[in-house]
Amino acid sequence: MIKFWLITILIFIISTYILAKLTLKSNREEAGERIWRFGYGRSTYWRILTLCSIGITIALLLVFYWVGIPIV
Repeated sequence: MIKFWLITILIFIISTYILAKLTLKSNREEAGERIWRFGYGRSTYWRILTLCSIGITIALLLVFYWVGIPIV
């Protein structure tokens, strides 16, 4: 079970890092510096990014299970 959680957390961290690298700068410029600085832009961005990373993690785990790669 520890192996499962380590793989899950690793996939989540990697997907969050990649998505943040790809979208952070453009989202910050699009929202504007004032909105970003006061927190509303940041909290919304990180909430959406976290939900997307969770979705990617679940999708990858389901693909691993479907292909037959033993995780547990």
